[in-house]
Amino acid sequence: MNLINNILTVGGWTLAYRVSSFIRDVAQSYILGAGLFADVFSLAFKFANSLRKMFAEGAFNASFLPIFSNALRDKGHDEAKKIASQIFTWLSLMVSFLSIVCLIFFRKIMCGFAAGIDPSSEKFEHLIHIGRICSPYVAASFLAAMFGGILNTLNRFAMPAAVQLILNISVIAALFIGPLFFPSTAYTMALATLLSGIAQVIILWGNVKRYGFGVDFDFSSRRKEVKVFFKKLLSGVIGSGVLQLNILVDFAILSFLPTGAVSYFYYVDHVNQFPIGILGIAFSTALLPPITKAINAKNNEVAQKQMNFGLLFAFIFTLPAAVILTTLCEPIVGAIYGRGNFTPEHVAAAAPALTAFAVGLPAYMAAKVFSTVFFANRDTAVPFRGGIISIVVNLLFIGLLMPCMKHTGIAWATTFATWSNWIYLLLKLKKRCKICMDYHTLQECAKQALVSAIMLGVILILNDSAALYYMAGGAERNIVLLSVSGIGVLAFWIVGKSMKIFSFMREIKALN
Repeated sequence: MNLINNILTVGGWTLAYRVSSFIRDVAQSYILGAGLFADVFSLAFKFANSLRKMFAEGAFNASFLPIFSNALRDKGHDEAKKIASQIFTWLSLMVSFLSIVCLIFFRKIMCGFAAGIDPSSEKFEHLIHIGRICSPYVAASFLAAMFGGILNTLNRFAMPAAVQLILNISVIAALFIGPLFFPSTAYTMALATLLSGIAQVIILWGNVKRYGFGVDFDFSSRRKEVKVFFKKLLSGVIGSGVLQLNILVDFAILSFLPTGAVSYFYYVDHVNQFPIGILGIAFSTALLPPITKAINAKNNEVAQKQMNFGLLFAFIFTLPAAVILTTLCEPIVGAIYGRGNFTPEHVAAAAPALTAFAVGLPAYMAAKVFSTVFFANRDTAVPFRGGIISIVVNLLFIGLLMPCMKHTGIAWATTFATWSNWIYLLLKLKKRCKICMDYHTLQECAKQALVSAIMLGVILILNDSAALYYMAGGAERNIVLLSVSGIGVLAFWIVGKSMKIFSFMREIKALN
């Protein structure tokens, strides 16, 4: 299995998804701005989408993939199919029950999640209606995650990544047809979200069946693997979904701030999610199978090399991305969202939160790589405790920073929580998994950090000359922004080549 090819396959499709997400967000900010309906849809969508990410991109794959992979290897096709069918059966019953409970008690759930909004207000009523439309999307995401996990185990990475595009295509279409049928475009966007989830399940189920793993309802005595799966799923949610749990907490607290704060946070979080989404999904799907196989074969040397190469591969993208997002936050937000009902004042209010988020990018990716190793070892306890520590740190810094920094303080709290999770996983790695970051990897990480610092200096120098163009806005700002970013990336590449920070990629190819 070629680690780079798999990461690029998943990352390529996820890049297409993130580009379409930008188009969706630009259209949404243009039409809805940062007002009431923008806040309401952002809260409802974030509630559903964060739960999807915790399960579909994290806990489900981490819990299901090792079990299914081992059954396929040790017990054969038929037994693996039976295990998958039983998980599908009980999972379908569980999500159906939870969906019904959620719809019945959705008002009470939102009273907790969006406690800052007056339950008797018009804003809260719209949140209830739009949220009820969006919420079954979470149930569809469970089944899509399962079918996607089967395909990933069979080294079919493209389709599970590609179906993500359906969500954005549906929502973009809804933005333009919504005003014809509903009191706000936000209602049509919510309906499009739900329908896209159903479409993803149907498409992935068809592909699983095509490769000979069509699952059926199976109510026979549950195999031990099924019991292990559900036991690990809950702890895995917190362990692999730390960032999403913290963002859910963030949005709950944002509801106490004035109208607009939720939208600012939502829009800049999506900019920050661009590199996180591409590499985070790619690593959680492409890195887990080879590390799992190496650990099951008791080949810790290969597992350690896979982990270290994954770490270097992650840093080589997230470090320059963090530099660009922190130094060019306001022109980036202006270029993406600064039009229509999203005014220059909105841009100035949203931009500082992007800087705060970007500082946490490298820590998020490092934690993603380390947590993958723990899950490959079937150890969900350490990521679970790391998640709890992260949530506590997040709440602590929200209490300290939100009173004076508003939504930007909440963004900084999320970043500090991400770093605390990474540090905890690093400290536990060698003791629990018998593998660690070797000296050579530490040297290479230090070289990448030095090259990124040089890139930072180049961009800061260029920013002095570009400030007037940023203030002018429009095409001038965008051209200068692209030029400064491009020169910064070029500096990173030239200096990086001279310091040989890309040489590890040849070693990855040799390993695979």
